[in-house]
Amino acid sequence: MMTGVLSVLSGRLLDRLLQLAQTHLDRTAERGRLSAGLAAEEIRAEIKARAEARKVLIAESGYLFSAGRIGRLAFVLPLALWWSAVCLDSVFRFGWAVAEVPVLRDWGGVIVASLFLADGVKSLGRIVRAR
Repeated sequence: MMTGVLSVLSGRLLDRLLQLAQTHLDRTAERGRLSAGLAAEEIRAEIKARAEARKVLIAESGYLFSAGRIGRLAFVLPLALWWSAVCLDSVFRFGWAVAEVPVLRDWGGVIVASLFLADGVKSLGRIVRAR
């Protein structure tokens, strides 16, 4: 009799545990599907944003004083002036006492290089493609 009661209880208990495990697996799989869907949506949005930015760049490419160029110049010219003053004062010891701006020192060179070198290479690429 005891064996029968135990087998019935263990069978029900085992069935319930298996149901719980299956529910957990289903929920985990659904979370994975949702995450993959969100990641795909983010990628689509990034591609769309880049396509729109490219359209703006193409539209502005024919103008000397476009909004993009003025924006870059407004940032790059003061940075270039500061950078030049630091270099000239460091090399020729003019005694200008140019203010140290750690943020500009850390990432300013990367920005200047990316703007001038990358834009220069892109321009050369366009010239080569045009010919």
